[in-house]
Amino acid sequence: MTAKTNRKKDVVVIGSGPGGYVAAIRLGQLGKSVALVEKGNVGGVCLNWGCIPSKALIHAAKLFEEIQSASEVGISVKSASIDLKKTQAWKQEIVKKLTAGIAQLAKAVGVEIIKGEAQFETPNQIRIKKSDSESETIEFEHAVVAVGSKPIEIPGFSIDGKNVVDSKDALDWTKAPKRLVVIGGGVIGLEIG
Repeated sequence: MTAKTNRKKDVVVIGSGPGGYVAAIRLGQLGKSVALVEKGNVGGVCLNWGCIPSKALIHAAKLFEEIQSASEVGISVKSASIDLKKTQAWKQEIVKKLTAGIAQLAKAVGVEIIKGEAQFETPNQIRIKKSDSESETIEFEHAVVAVGSKPIEIPGFSIDGKNVVDSKDALDWTKAPKRLVVIGGGVIGLEIG
């Protein structure tokens, strides 16, 4: 594995979800040199596979429902249908714009976004695995760990992407299921339900 030479930052922020990117941007605004390390997509679960996508889909569903009941207020619509593939594309455009906005805000205040998986080597040094053959080491004074969450598997309900899915899969459906059971009553579970 090829490693880049050590660099130094005032702060490393591990995770770019709502906790991480807000902390990194604010630290940048305060004049700190900041590295924001993210192994996935900037914005974390909330922006990419949780709150924002679910709210976009809820908005589309409410709009569809309003169109179907528009005759109650004297508006006639001959036929209304929903194309979930187009709805998903629209949702992804919203996510894309928001993630690009976060990256732009971070860049504007000098935050360096580094794609890779961080691992602490010492209390003041991390190694960032960027690919199978490349890594980088950064020394820092302070670290913010904001790695977010991930779904757990409940015994007897192994996630298979077909009959048992996680919230990421559910928010990408292009065909509505006939029946659905949601396990978990957190924000994402409630919104999917």
